[in-house]
Amino acid sequence: MPYEVANAVAGLLATGTRIDPEDLEEVWRAIRRVPVTLHRLGDGPEAVRFALQLERRSVYDAAYIALAQRLGTELWTLDGPLARNAASHGLPVALLESER
Repeated sequence: MPYEVANAVAGLLATGTRIDPEDLEEVWRAIRRVPVTLHRLGDGPEAVRFALQLERRSVYDAAYIALAQRLGTELWTLDGPLARNAASHGLPVALLESER
């Protein structure tokens, strides 16, 4: 997860969007203060089955769906195609609307 966050911050800096390069250290400190619980991939085969069910070659999103099911909750996403695809299979995914 830290790599994904760093990648997103780099992308925002590269496009000159929302983050001033001079604020990078403070942005990273703020990110580190966010209370996040990291979960290991508990059931790899289940995640792979979800990926196949969703007709995706990547297990990333499917692993999050598997985790949501394991935790008895739903996955929230801004990814419209993922949300629609998962909903068509009865999987616990909710689409959040962006405020842009």
